[in-house]
Amino acid sequence: MKRVPYYFRAFILRPLRAPEEIERDSSNLRAGFWFTLFFGTVYSLVVFVYYLLGHEPVTKPFLTIPLEKWYLVQTFTTIPVAFAGLFSYAGLAYLISRALGGEGSFDATFASQSFAFFIPTLIFMWLPEAFYFPFRIGSGDTRFPWPSWIEYLRVFIIPLAWTLLLAVNAMSRIHRLHLLKGLLAVIVSSIPMVMIMAVFIR
Repeated sequence: MKRVPYYFRAFILRPLRAPEEIERDSSNLRAGFWFTLFFGTVYSLVVFVYYLLGHEPVTKPFLTIPLEKWYLVQTFTTIPVAFAGLFSYAGLAYLISRALGGEGSFDATFASQSFAFFIPTLIFMWLPEAFYFPFRIGSGDTRFPWPSWIEYLRVFIIPLAWTLLLAVNAMSRIHRLHLLKGLLAVIVSSIPMVMIMAVFIR
């Protein structure tokens, strides 16, 4: 657990070297596990607060769960869904990378991709949703305090671009792959995880 804050800072401040550091760490799988658990836990707390405030999802979920109960259910499903999504992604990314001539381990793949995927999400989505939005929802105002194009940047463009850069760099460095092969492994492997998240996360 003590390595999680270190790698959190490393992937932000030293993104080019961080994957090589985490690859050499014999406890890298534990670091990835604890960071994924941290991510799932903080999001569970946020959606539970949303439930207590009576907030409902803005977009209609795929599952037939009453909207007023959605965030209560998500409180208990976020952690297992985070692990299911990341394990499916990391496992497939590892297999594809090896098929493309990669040399890295599954442990380093899982750990590096945990930080690559969840750091941008925590910063651009969790921070405002945990420390700002609940106060607006509690006051009865569910509108965004900024233009819709800024919200689009916050939720989609910036975190997705940052995630892609971190993930491809980590995949390429850990598996000694050309960036294009790393990009291919990341994009193809993301499909199952995106589908899982789309079903269970709002």
